[in-house]
Amino acid sequence: MRIWSLIFSLLLSHSILAKNLPDSIDITYDLSFEKKPLGSIDVKYRKDKSRYKIIASSNFLGAMNLLGNYQLISSGHIKGKHYFPDTIMRKNLKKNRQTITTIDYNTEVINIKSEKKIKEYQLKKSTQDVLSYFFEFNGFEKLGESHTFFILDSHDYKKYTYRKIKEENLKINDRFIECIKYQGRVNEEELTHDIWLSKKNHIPVRIITPTPIGLVVDQIISKGNIFNLL
Repeated sequence: MRIWSLIFSLLLSHSILAKNLPDSIDITYDLSFEKKPLGSIDVKYRKDKSRYKIIASSNFLGAMNLLGNYQLISSGHIKGKHYFPDTIMRKNLKKNRQTITTIDYNTEVINIKSEKKIKEYQLKKSTQDVLSYFFEFNGFEKLGESHTFFILDSHDYKKYTYRKIKEENLKINDRFIECIKYQGRVNEEELTHDIWLSKKNHIPVRIITPTPIGLVVDQIISKGNIFNLL
C-alpha cells in the first residue's frame, strides 16, 4: 500500500508557521473502507542531532491482508529542517522479501535492489520517500497553494503534484483539528488522492488514497504523543 506526499512551494499571502517537532514521536493511523476497519499503521520517529530514523509497521485486517503486512524503514540526515533520506528498506512480511534503496548525494545516484530486480535513477531535487515526506512537510515554515516533489516507493520514483483545495476543521476523537486539504496527483495519472495537513505542524492528519487492490482507503490519525500538538 502507498501513502502519499508533498514539497516545494508558492507561499501563502498569510503565514502558517510550522512548530518544531519533538525528537521522539509515535503515531497510529487507523485504516478503513466505507467505515469498515482495515487495520492500522504505526509510525515511530526518532531524531538524534542531525540524523533521523522512521519506522512504519502495518497491521492489516480484512481485504487489506491480500497485500500482506509490511514494514518500512527510512533513515538519513536533517539539514536545517529538511529531510534527506539515504537508506530506505521495505519489507514484505507476508512474502519474506525486502527492497533496499540507497541514495548517494555525492554522485547523485539512487540504487534500488531486491531479490530479483535492480534499478538505478539519477537523483532529482526535492526527493523523499513515503515516510520522510510525512516529516518534510514540517520543514516548510509556510504551506503553499501548490507543491511538487519526487517520491521513492519500492522500485518506483515518481513525481507528485499537489494543489490546495481548502482549509477545513476535522473532528477526530471528539476534538477539532485545523487542517489544510490538498489534492495530489502522481505523474499524469487520472486517479487522485487527498491529504489533510495540520496547520500547527503540517503533520498529515488524514489521507484518502486508492490501493492496488481497488479499495479507496481512509487513513486517519487516531493516537500518539503528537496528537495534542496537532
